[in-house]
Amino acid sequence: MERMLHGAGYTVQTAGTGEEGFELARANAYDVILSDMRMPGMSGIDVLKRLRDQHVDSGFIIMTGFGTVDTAVEAMKLGAVDFVQKPFFRDELLMRVRSAADRRQLTRQVDLLQRQMRGPDTVETLLGESDCLRRVKALIIRAAAAPGTVLVTGETGTGKELVARALHAASTRGARAFVALNCAALADSLLENELFGHVRGAFTGASTSRAGLIEHAHTGTLFLDEIGTMPSALQAKLLRALESGEIRRIGENEPRRVDVRFIAATNTDLQAAVDRGAFRADLFYRLNVHRIHLPPLRDRKGDIQILLDHFLQRYGSARDVTGYSDEARDALLAYAYPGNVRQLEHIVQRAVAIARGPMLLKEDLPEELFARSQDPGPHAADGSVAAARERAERDMIVATLVRHRGEMIAAARELQVSRTTLWRMMKKHQISADVASE
Repeated sequence: MERMLHGAGYTVQTAGTGEEGFELARANAYDVILSDMRMPGMSGIDVLKRLRDQHVDSGFIIMTGFGTVDTAVEAMKLGAVDFVQKPFFRDELLMRVRSAADRRQLTRQVDLLQRQMRGPDTVETLLGESDCLRRVKALIIRAAAAPGTVLVTGETGTGKELVARALHAASTRGARAFVALNCAALADSLLENELFGHVRGAFTGASTSRAGLIEHAHTGTLFLDEIGTMPSALQAKLLRALESGEIRRIGENEPRRVDVRFIAATNTDLQAAVDRGAFRADLFYRLNVHRIHLPPLRDRKGDIQILLDHFLQRYGSARDVTGYSDEARDALLAYAYPGNVRQLEHIVQRAVAIARGPMLLKEDLPEELFARSQDPGPHAADGSVAAARERAERDMIVATLVRHRGEMIAAARELQVSRTTLWRMMKKHQISADVASE
C-alpha cells in the first residue's frame, strides 16, 4: 500500500500499531489516515475515537476484512469519511483516498470562505487614512506578492501582527496556515521545543513525538513576534532553517523539509542589537529582505478619530453606547498614546464597560488623559537636559506598563527597579494605576 500510494504521488508514513498511528496523527498533519479495523491493542475504531477527542481533522478511512453494515455505520457516526472492505483493488483504494483528500481540501476552502465572511485579515484591517499608513499598506501589497522574509518594526501596540496577517492573506499562501508565536513569552528551552518540536525520548518527559510550529506552518506563514529576544543559540538554528528549508526536531538526526514564509517583528532596534553583539548580523540580514515600519500613533494624529469611532462601534453597540461628550473626545484626541493603537482600544473598551449612559463622559476615562492634557507638569515647557530626562523617564514607565498590561512586577523587572521604587516613580510622574492597566 505504501509503494502504491507513493507511486500515485502521495507522501506516506506508516505505523505498525494503532497506538503508534495515533501518536503520529497527533504529532503531524495528514490529509488522509488509512486504518485497519482489527489490530493488536488499539482497534481502528479506538484510534478514530481518540483522534476525534483530540480534534484531529484528517480524513479517516477504515479498512477491514470483517466488514459489516453495523461496523460501517459506527465508523461513519464517529467521523470516518469512508469504509473499504478487504481485499480491494488498487484503483478502488486510490479512488477513495483521492476522494477523501479532495474533501479535506474542500473543507479548508469552506473554512477560508467563512473566515473571509467574518472579516478577512486584509490591509483594510489597518484603520486610518494618513499618508504614512497608506505607504505601509502599499508596502504590504508589494511584499505579499514577492518572495522572501519580512521584518516588521514599530513600537508596542502599533499593530505588527495585523500587518503580518494582512501579508499572509494577500499572498499566495493565504489559504494555508498562519501560525504566530511571541518569542518573549517562553523560556529559552521551551522556545526551541515550541519552534522545532521533538522526537520521543529526546529528553525526560518526552513520551511522544511532537511537531513544532515551523512544521505546523508548512506551506503557510510563521509569524515570530519580538524576534529580538530570541537567544543567540536558537538564532543560529533558525538561520539554518531559513537558509536550507530544513529543520530537525530536538533529538532527531534526519532533517525534514519545510516550506514556510517567515515574518518577524520587533519593537527594538535590531541594527543596534547587531552592533552591540546581542543579535546575529547574518540572521538580521536574512530577515530584513522586506522591511515594513509601522509609525507610532502620535505620528498619525489624523487617524485617532477613525480608530475612536471604530472601537466605540465594536464595544459600544452591545451596551447602547454611541458617542463621546465634547470634553471626553477632546482629551482622547489630544493624548499621546505611548501604548499606541492597543492602548487606545483598551481605553475605549474600559470606558464603555463603566459608562452609565449612551455617551462616554470625562469621568469614564482614565485620569491620565486629563493630567497630561490639562496639566503639562513642571518640566513640560522646560528645555533643560534634566527636564528632558524626566520626560523620557515618564514615557518609558508608561510604555513599559502598557507593554506588560499593568503587571507591576513584570514592569519593574524590565525597568530593573523594585516594585516599591516603580510605585514611587509612578506617583512622581502622576501615572495612575488605572492607566497602567490599559
